[in-house]
Amino acid sequence: MTEPDVARNEKELLNKERLLELLGLELDSLENLPENPEEHRSVGIIGTAGHVDHGKSTLTEALTGKFPATHSKELLQGITIKLGYSHLDVYLCPDDPLPQALVSNANLKCKKSSKPKHLRCYSILDHPGHEILISTMLAGASIIDYGLVVIAANEPCPMPQTREHVTALEVMGIKDIIVAQNKIELVSKEQLFENYKQIINFFENETSYGIPPIIPVSAALRINIDVLLAAILEYFKPKQPELSGDPLFYVARSFDPNLPGTPPEKMIGGALGGALKRGELRVGDEIEIRPGYITEKNESIPLISEITSIQTDGGHKLDRAIPHALIGIATKLDPGITKADGLAGNIAGKPDRLPPIVKKVTIKKIKMFPKIVGAKVDMRNPPLKKGEQVLLNIGTNKNLGIIESSDGEEAEITLLRPLAMPKNEIAAISRLVEREYRLVGYGILDY
Repeated sequence: MTEPDVARNEKELLNKERLLELLGLELDSLENLPENPEEHRSVGIIGTAGHVDHGKSTLTEALTGKFPATHSKELLQGITIKLGYSHLDVYLCPDDPLPQALVSNANLKCKKSSKPKHLRCYSILDHPGHEILISTMLAGASIIDYGLVVIAANEPCPMPQTREHVTALEVMGIKDIIVAQNKIELVSKEQLFENYKQIINFFENETSYGIPPIIPVSAALRINIDVLLAAILEYFKPKQPELSGDPLFYVARSFDPNLPGTPPEKMIGGALGGALKRGELRVGDEIEIRPGYITEKNESIPLISEITSIQTDGGHKLDRAIPHALIGIATKLDPGITKADGLAGNIAGKPDRLPPIVKKVTIKKIKMFPKIVGAKVDMRNPPLKKGEQVLLNIGTNKNLGIIESSDGEEAEITLLRPLAMPKNEIAAISRLVEREYRLVGYGILDY
């Protein structure tokens, strides 16, 4: 990703036309995009990242019209707890000037009488920012393609979970990011520019990203959402799906789609939510889910079912699923098994074509961070030691394990629960620090 120029003062930062120049957005090329997609499906999964209460969910709503935090506890506590799905459709108003001509499914209105033309679809996965939920963020980061880092302008940068989330994006191999400098309505122009310089300093000196595109926005007041849409189109290019090979679906959520009180004769099977990493799945395909149902004796029972329907995060029906999109798969599974994310962390694919189920793993090529990432104060990060309990994030799977041996570069770990994930998947390692699990390193899965 080519680094954009930076604003030299608050006047440049708040001038929409100058901001577009600094970002290097070639908006004239947008008019050459197709008016309508051949299929209404995502071309890439955008994951939000950032400190708690910096406005990730509010920005997602400003982009898509859907507030992703819908779980009852989330609404009561005012924070995101679970992974939230939203669908972003970007449209162009042909007769309006750019970037104001860019609108989304959150507000499909052109200033002039022209009808908006469809440009592109994205999936948005909203991650929780609270410090105790880093494992949930890591699980989501394993299936995203791009990072939308939300940083509030009314707090110093970086805050602890800003640093931790950006490190998580690096660990998971996310190359392309955009920074939304949110809550600009709460600060003066001078404070806004000072925060902007802090963001630049953080990314340039503490990350591998260099200076990313930084866009001042107000999610609450819908300021500069059009510029953010332009940046998404420019920097988050469509991904080419890997259709060859056996399909491999990472389950991030699972649920019971039946409303309370549904009569038994009208109940339908459980649903799986997540993303394909490779291959394709079609309605009517038989699938296997591994490790499947875990018994009270901690034994795994792989599940076999049939795909009865496929739906995008925007509610659009599909005949087939391909990578780089958040989708829901309806099955014939007992909804009691899928309810409350009961199968989150599983993988699904063609029967007998999935990775083996294991209870012991080897993590190779371990890289430990010099300090504890995300801690409120600087803390040394000692090497892993025998007998220590760690939290592993491998794909969408979250699993506790006990270290049986470690030489610093490789560790043998016995897992608390059975695992099925492909070899060479990234394994993020967290350890218990002051009663919370903090990201401390990463390696490569083997068994």
